[in-house]
Amino acid sequence: INDIDVLVFSPAILSLDPENKEISQSRDKLIPTMTWQQFIGRHLLKDKFVIALAGTHGKSTTAAMVGQILEYSGFDPTVVLGAKVIAWGKNHRVGKSVYFVIEADEYNNNFLNYHPSVVGVTSLEYDHPEFFKNLDQVKNSFEQFVAGMKENSTLILGPRVDLANTKGSTKKTTRLKNLRLKVIGRFNQTNAVVAAAVCREFGIGEEAIKSSLQKFEGIERRFEFKGEEKGVLVFDDYAHHPTAIKAILEAAREKFKENRIWVVFQPHLFSRVRAFFEDFAAALGSTDVDEVILLPVFAAREKDSGDVGSKQLATAIKGKKAKYLEDFESAATYLANRTVSRDVVLFLGAGDINKASQLLLKKLSNKA
Repeated sequence: INDIDVLVFSPAILSLDPENKEISQSRDKLIPTMTWQQFIGRHLLKDKFVIALAGTHGKSTTAAMVGQILEYSGFDPTVVLGAKVIAWGKNHRVGKSVYFVIEADEYNNNFLNYHPSVVGVTSLEYDHPEFFKNLDQVKNSFEQFVAGMKENSTLILGPRVDLANTKGSTKKTTRLKNLRLKVIGRFNQTNAVVAAAVCREFGIGEEAIKSSLQKFEGIERRFEFKGEEKGVLVFDDYAHHPTAIKAILEAAREKFKENRIWVVFQPHLFSRVRAFFEDFAAALGSTDVDEVILLPVFAAREKDSGDVGSKQLATAIKGKKAKYLEDFESAATYLANRTVSRDVVLFLGAGDINKASQLLLKKLSNKA
């Protein structure tokens, strides 16, 4: 602690450990302490032309799309987002130009640390019930973010984004015709249109934008193919909100029309399960899925109150084979003994469920 000038930390640290020793000692010694979002806003974005991508869903993917379009078009941007970009093998890109693309997260009002010149909002609905009490609070947070944009800035809204208290002098609509993406799902078509609208603000033509988007391979943990063993296809996805789950299951069924689809879901946060319990049950009970396995809730910064969890969710899923299993080992063994060639297994969740996908592949490879 004595040898540092600034202590930068994740907001999650104080949720898990409010009396964190390093943070407390730094404050006692009058060493500046700040979240990493505050650090970026105060130091890394200084004198930069900031392009921010926000939204309940799709902001990581759209930020990556914008970053790659600008990269391919010679703008040499710096990019920072919350997931690894497949093409880069990391979650950032360091450029030499003034352009800085950042994923702007609404949780904890983190994005209020940024004052961008261009903002794209992909989607907006209720989430983060551990922080926001209702949708109105979420909208208010987004409206504060937009109000903090630089003068003469540009705001781009996805097709179903309702931000009533935003004002502008000019409105225009962006469309992309005959666009074929490597990444699946109608939601990615929406992400691509928002990315295109952002990049048109820099004078990039439609053909250059489409060419870049058609090369886009996605980001880590977004319907990411983890491998194939014994003909069983294994995918991993970050979906942890009912809307995102519904969208990815529809996309999976559209891609694998005749295959049997298994879903393994690790809910993220007890507060989210409680807030969206019926919506989770409906999304996981979709006819697009053949069988669902529920794993224990990934508690992260929360404690189990005992009133709601994966067992109750498995019981609530109607018209579908839904099963609760205690751990990754049990789930991987169960699947390895029942899946056959051409089956698709999709692991969903924002926790550490990606470890379970690797465990299944290992068990399948050892299967006689």
